[in-house]
Amino acid sequence: MLLVVAISSCSGDEVIENLPIMPPVEVEEPEIIEIIRDLGGREIVIASSHAYLDSLDYEKIDRVSQQFNVIISEISIEHFNIIPTLQVNVAAGRHFADLVLLPGDMVFQAITGNLIYALEEFVRSSGEMWDSEFVGFHWTFAPYAINLEGAFLGVNMDIIRAANAENPLRLYEEGDWTFNKFEEILNLVTEYAYFGISGVPGEIIVHLIAANDGVLVYNYEYAYNDPRTVTALNLAYNIFQRDQTWQYNHGFHDWYGNFYAFMEGRSAFFPLSEWVLQQIELDFAYTIVPFPRGPDNESAYSFMRGFNMGLAIPRGTQNPEEVYTVLAAIFAEESKDKIREGERAKLTGLFSSDAELQRMLNILEGQGKFDLGSSVPAFYWMHNFLAEGFYSGQFNVGRAVELFRQPQQNILDKALEGWVLSP
Repeated sequence: MLLVVAISSCSGDEVIENLPIMPPVEVEEPEIIEIIRDLGGREIVIASSHAYLDSLDYEKIDRVSQQFNVIISEISIEHFNIIPTLQVNVAAGRHFADLVLLPGDMVFQAITGNLIYALEEFVRSSGEMWDSEFVGFHWTFAPYAINLEGAFLGVNMDIIRAANAENPLRLYEEGDWTFNKFEEILNLVTEYAYFGISGVPGEIIVHLIAANDGVLVYNYEYAYNDPRTVTALNLAYNIFQRDQTWQYNHGFHDWYGNFYAFMEGRSAFFPLSEWVLQQIELDFAYTIVPFPRGPDNESAYSFMRGFNMGLAIPRGTQNPEEVYTVLAAIFAEESKDKIREGERAKLTGLFSSDAELQRMLNILEGQGKFDLGSSVPAFYWMHNFLAEGFYSGQFNVGRAVELFRQPQQNILDKALEGWVLSP
């Protein structure tokens, strides 16, 4: 080691100190990010009812911002103001955002209201992150790397054991999780003073229809008379007709009261969604399974869905292809994998095992049946009235199919009014 002699004076005395020579400080050279396409400092604004940018990879956003010379920002918009804000601004030709995070139940209205672009209008080929095709086009870009929108069944294992019922998870794993087995367990647990199932009644009905490959709407027409749909409605009728099979909680149209009734620990089954698991702590042992498979099911479907939440580009956005190019770069393959890894890590704590987490992902990412009837809110929520009629004995399945035909068709016609079936 090299030494240096330092001389200093203190009260006339000389002090000599041997000090080491410190190595030079290494200054890290800033990474030079190549500009892929210079968009001239354009600001790309995302409108969202929650802080969507916070869920993304900040490093990737910063990199993409530099690669395209853009500023990516976000503005907040109230949930129920999303569609009205789009309507007013698109009609007036005003720009308020380049991307809008649309909840799934608003996508259809945005399409039929001619408020958003079909992605094929300015992109040649479809991408992995695009949402379901509708009338031959894709309309939204999936906002998350893992799709968590959908439903599955929670199972109160304490009740299953107390009633000495068959284990639904074992039945599912053995390929024997069927309507018949489900109904047997429902009937058995009610003998032990428990409820069979709780939850929003209309949602129970539509998911059972999907699990039997049934349909709500076919070719823009009411389709409850489809034999597969009728079979599922017969099971729903049995559920709501039999005493204690469904846990009645605060009325048929109290969404909150019925959805969270399972937290009382009195129902063997309860429809669940991923976001609910993040909000609750349960005092009983539970597991998850898909809705049971109906006798006519020849697919993997186990729940009904409409459009998923998605990022849409409002009509009138200047150079929409630029917006899409930047969005696609943020979700490029290597970034999407990192986003997926982060999303999965956040979910791990919700489950007792990685196998259970993977089961949920398998259900949500591969078993959702798209149906237009789940995309028109007024049409969808009529199923609560259907359940109420079953429960009260006002009508049976045959009568219900005919009774609901015209009101439901009127709702569809109104939703499609004035819309040309092309972007």
